[in-house]
Amino acid sequence: MPTPKYTPGAKLIPLSFANPAFLGLNTELGGNILPQQWATVLENAVFDDTGRPASRKGWSTLTTTPGASTAKTLFEHWEADQTSSIIQASDSDIYEDVSTPTSIKGTLTITDGNIKFDNFYDKCIAFGVGTGGIPAVRTTGNFADITVNSGTAPTGGVGTTAFGRVWCADADGLILRYSALLDETRWAAADGGGTIDLSKVWPEGQDSIVAIAELGADLIVFGQNNTVIMTDGSGSTLGIDPTKLYVSDTIPGVGAISQFAIARAAGDLWVLTDFGIVGLRRELVQKSTPFSNISANVQSGVVGATAAETNPDDIRMVYSPKQSMVVCHFPSTDTAYVFDTRMGMQDGTYRCSTWQSSLSGLAYIRSAGNLYGTLSGTTGEVFKYANYSDDGTAFVFDYESGWLDLGEELNIYLKFVKRMTSFVLITKNVEVNHKVYYDFSNDSWNLSKAASGSGSAEYNAFGAVVDGSVQAEYAAFGDAESVEYGGGVTLQAIDAPLGGGGQYIKVGCRLSTEAGEFTLQQINLFAKVGRIAT
Repeated sequence: MPTPKYTPGAKLIPLSFANPAFLGLNTELGGNILPQQWATVLENAVFDDTGRPASRKGWSTLTTTPGASTAKTLFEHWEADQTSSIIQASDSDIYEDVSTPTSIKGTLTITDGNIKFDNFYDKCIAFGVGTGGIPAVRTTGNFADITVNSGTAPTGGVGTTAFGRVWCADADGLILRYSALLDETRWAAADGGGTIDLSKVWPEGQDSIVAIAELGADLIVFGQNNTVIMTDGSGSTLGIDPTKLYVSDTIPGVGAISQFAIARAAGDLWVLTDFGIVGLRRELVQKSTPFSNISANVQSGVVGATAAETNPDDIRMVYSPKQSMVVCHFPSTDTAYVFDTRMGMQDGTYRCSTWQSSLSGLAYIRSAGNLYGTLSGTTGEVFKYANYSDDGTAFVFDYESGWLDLGEELNIYLKFVKRMTSFVLITKNVEVNHKVYYDFSNDSWNLSKAASGSGSAEYNAFGAVVDGSVQAEYAAFGDAESVEYGGGVTLQAIDAPLGGGGQYIKVGCRLSTEAGEFTLQQINLFAKVGRIAT
């Protein structure tokens, strides 16, 4: 039984957190009591193969001779012989290659790096950059305006390639044009091209085409506030017959933010909307039921970051199958919401973490099996997702649990944490700041302790700090146990003496990750229990 009040001789009770942050980030309920598997802060983190929170990797340059400007868009152009090249677009140029970028814009005038590229029958199509906004094309060498051999080419800059055709909106955002089969030069109906007037089918008032995509045998057209799903009802070896397309369904009130904020993830189409990220396949299957929001657990943050963007086309959402994650990056706040696609939850959400990183462009490069990106302030360079610093700049891994009452037997009593032990996997020497909060206060007791990735750690004097004030000093703790694993990974148990007390507790760990890999496996608290809280 808990003691009625805390006394110096009261028994220490061990409290174990076996799966910290296993369910990911939950900022929507951050002010409430949450199970220990949730986190209310999970910054610069990913989930490893066993579901443990770990530090993300950083960005390591691939560029030997930088280009003259920083790319906003990265794209991998695949040719018929299965060779590929990396294309990057800045606000003034289009480049090929990442090591020594070479201009391939030809005679095009580039004023915005938000260019939508797509592979098309051994060619690369660039939407909205040709004369008057018509698509541009490249096989090898430079980009150039498409040659219009019949009909009228679209000028809207919003487009895609699907079912063997080029699909693109007109500048008015109402007319959708499609090319002849495997021929981007012919747009006349007599040659296999055609038009679809979306102004007649928007379900909730007039709208404008924001993005075009395909999912299965459906053509999906996103407006700002509506989504229209079209099919030919039969299917064929060519996918769909555009002359037989009809509207099979509409989704009123659900539109897309940008054609750059759509990702194909784990067999689904993820779309950033005004109220979060939704998965379209579930929407199509369960037409009559309310859709689930993939980002519901971080809804306010995603919605706020979306609203803060001056230009929604600057947002990037990318799926990385190699790392099993979707990264949705908001450059105005240097924030990314990162969703682990290996474990979907029953309510349709996915566990999430956040990154703080000054990304500008972002893409998954299939030939490398890795994410590539560009960083603002590093002119003309392209980076790969590797190592543990952002081009030499350290970043911080930060974890905090939700508020905990520690179960029915202890929830009404005051708890006084005397020691916190974190079990971590590390590769190099690190210093981990251990934190404990009480009773919904923003002030924490915290103590930084060092651990050695070599398996032997020495400790000097450390101060337990509350809000910058040294409360107590501890000298020469030999309190870290280590186990060596293959590959240079060491399991460390790091003890941190702490203080303070309260009815409700929140714990956390924070560290700079420039020293290398870090994984949080378990947290143990050792607390004395006092009187009933009043």
